[in-house]
Amino acid sequence: MGYIEEEKFIGTLVVDSEGYICGRVASFEITPDRVLMRLYKEVGEEKEVVDVEKLKEMLMLFFFNKVSPKHEKKLYDKVRKELKLPSKTPITEEELVAFARMLGLEIPTKKVRSISRVSVDEPVDMELIEQINESPLGKAVVLKEPWEAKRRGVPIVEGVPYKSTEEIRGKLVLDSTARIIGHAQKILIGRPLGLRVALETYREEEEIDFEALMELLSSRFKNPKALFKQIAKDLGIKPSQVTRDHILSWAEMAGIEIPKKKVRRLVTKNILDLPWTAIRKIGDVILLNKSLEELMSGEALVRYAEESGA
Repeated sequence: MGYIEEEKFIGTLVVDSEGYICGRVASFEITPDRVLMRLYKEVGEEKEVVDVEKLKEMLMLFFFNKVSPKHEKKLYDKVRKELKLPSKTPITEEELVAFARMLGLEIPTKKVRSISRVSVDEPVDMELIEQINESPLGKAVVLKEPWEAKRRGVPIVEGVPYKSTEEIRGKLVLDSTARIIGHAQKILIGRPLGLRVALETYREEEEIDFEALMELLSSRFKNPKALFKQIAKDLGIKPSQVTRDHILSWAEMAGIEIPKKKVRRLVTKNILDLPWTAIRKIGDVILLNKSLEELMSGEALVRYAEESGA
């Protein structure tokens, strides 16, 4: 193992020898004779929250029989009046909910998923590290021992039991050098069973920055209402009918340069079909028993992403 700057190690995925995720590196604890990794886990939580956009639409339909940006200000004015608020009071979710309840309307909700960090109580000794590697998909550490499996009370079994597509789909796949190479897609029927893996990377692409475009256009007009009115007039439609596509078309017709932004997207480069014997362990992730280069030059079948039909 070479040397890595401490701060560049933070956030590294730590996986035990059975393929179970121990957590991610939060910090290091250095003692006179040991270096310990303090870990955290990312826990997903689903919450039910007020769907503010749907609530505004519902209130606009209730009072004006249509949904339109120009009715939003009217709605806010009505909320202030009915709730007896000062004319400059910002209207937030709280005021909209209070107003809707006053009218006896049902509050629309939606489910959102949030990620929180939870500290792992026990540190991991760096002497347990077997491999460290990095790929465009991130850094990873694989341990020599079933550290997390023992903590969870998971039985340690010899070999790799067969799994169904439902059981493996979407799992991260790491080669024998701890390099994250992609995600498992499905099992393949054969003797032995096979595994299809999407070899992935991140690609930087350009896309329209619609928010920046709206800021640019709004700066040229007195208010959003005036902007929508002008677009509607030039396109021969009603202001209430103006959509994102209409705004883009109008801006291009007006010779306005459309702002762009760069985004990173996860893309599939190739498809790797592996025999089950190439798998070392399956836990939260799938560990392979050879490096990607060894697999591609030997027992694996490489396909272009389009060719697989996956």
